[in-house]
Amino acid sequence: MGDLFQFTPEETYTFFAVLVRVSVLLAVLPVFGDKVIPSPVKVLLSLATSLAIYPGLVKQGFVRPADAAIWASDAWGIVRTIGQEVMVGLVIGYTAKLVFDAIQVGASIVSNMMGFAMASMYDPHHETQTSVVAEIQVAIAMLAFLALDGHHLLLHGALDSFRFCGIGEAGMTALVQTRIIEMTGTVLKYGIQLGAPITIVMFGVNVAFGVFSKTMPQMNVLVLSMAISAFAGMIVLMLSAPEFQTVASNILGKTEDWMQGMLIAMAGRK
Repeated sequence: MGDLFQFTPEETYTFFAVLVRVSVLLAVLPVFGDKVIPSPVKVLLSLATSLAIYPGLVKQGFVRPADAAIWASDAWGIVRTIGQEVMVGLVIGYTAKLVFDAIQVGASIVSNMMGFAMASMYDPHHETQTSVVAEIQVAIAMLAFLALDGHHLLLHGALDSFRFCGIGEAGMTALVQTRIIEMTGTVLKYGIQLGAPITIVMFGVNVAFGVFSKTMPQMNVLVLSMAISAFAGMIVLMLSAPEFQTVASNILGKTEDWMQGMLIAMAGRK
């Protein structure tokens, strides 16, 4: 431990680049980057993670301190390299966050179809208004993700990023942009799939109320539809909870594949 902080200038530059990527990545990743986690905890976690993985990265040749003599030879090289590390952390963290956004999209569809759009609350995770039903489903998905050892998967992704993209080797290629567009479309598809059961039931309920409003005009359809839609939606929500957990787990299980695919694209490989 006595030699831990006796870095050469090249090792110091290299460690700082590793720290920047890990810090940005953990600040954006789900679970670790949530707004409810205090900033000092995030800073200490980033520093501890960087100190833990740095010796292994050097030993396996994923980062080479000798290269710092080239990219850190002038101010522009340092700024460019650190900017690339920030970009890698943001893109990979955004990729992992997209998987959770698929759950959020499906939960929002469910909430709106049940008529809970007006009963919203502030969500510190997304810094926006969200409904109680969406909060419940996102919480179930988060617990399923933790049960699948997803938090270790995210940390492994942070370590694995250096295997695909060394320091200063990443680029925003056309393939990266294509993958981001494809993943965004996939998020919408998964969200619709998660909200499909309740959407179908609510459609049937609305059709039934449309028929009743024509046959019995004196019936107050607006008042009854809100109560019955919420009641029917809660029943379907409870009955489909096991299936929702299974589908959410399958979606969240794609996090590692998406992160690796994005890293390969940033490295300029197909």
